[in-house]
Amino acid sequence: MKHLFWFPLFSMGTKYVQACTRCNLHSEAPPPEPGSAPLAPLLHRRGFMFPLGILLLPCLVFPVLGAVASGVRGASSSSDDGSTEVARPAGFNERFSAQPEDKAVENKLQAHFEEMGMRSVTLKAHSAKVDGHVIRVITARSSRLKKVGDGDRIRLLEAMEAVADEHFPSDEIYLGLQGRLLWGGHSHREAGEQWRRVVDGSTPNPETDALLALQQREGPSAASAEPDAPVAPSAGTEPVEPSAASAE
Repeated sequence: MKHLFWFPLFSMGTKYVQACTRCNLHSEAPPPEPGSAPLAPLLHRRGFMFPLGILLLPCLVFPVLGAVASGVRGASSSSDDGSTEVARPAGFNERFSAQPEDKAVENKLQAHFEEMGMRSVTLKAHSAKVDGHVIRVITARSSRLKKVGDGDRIRLLEAMEAVADEHFPSDEIYLGLQGRLLWGGHSHREAGEQWRRVVDGSTPNPETDALLALQQREGPSAASAEPDAPVAPSAGTEPVEPSAASAE
């Protein structure tokens, strides 16, 4: 068989040879009748398809990979948008609400974070009041918080603390940074005290802490506000009137 550049994938022609098994004499013979000689190997008959397939493979693989990658990115982005909506502690929505001053701080921090390039952060501010004491909760949620280092998280909390000190100097405030599921930053102060800041892979839930602080302040006041109820006489008995003691 003749091959192009001695490479067995491109057969240019076929020659048949007769060989003597005794004297090892070879002589060229005419082509035999169809079916009397074995077929040439597959690479010699269809070998040209293999290099063509290798050349055409990128044209088929790259579009498929691009479509799969775009689908994965779309699914991940949609899951990121939905992951920021997490359930709050039981009773938080009933006790805490967003007042106009909370909305003002929320919008101010949202604009400040967008100027810092943190466009994926969503701000929420809520507050509750008990016996004249106001407890406020300001949270920042971002699905990309895991990629934010501790130094940047501290700067985010410091920005939230500065705005909270400016608008609510006499209130108790809880601040929090949340990722997809876990909280990664926590800060708290009461009126006139210093901020106690924690930055870690998992920090306490500021909404749970604020709700617990509210319940603790409501406990003593609720107990003192309920007067002792009079004891009702049981059925079948008559109230006994005190008799005047006779002094003899």
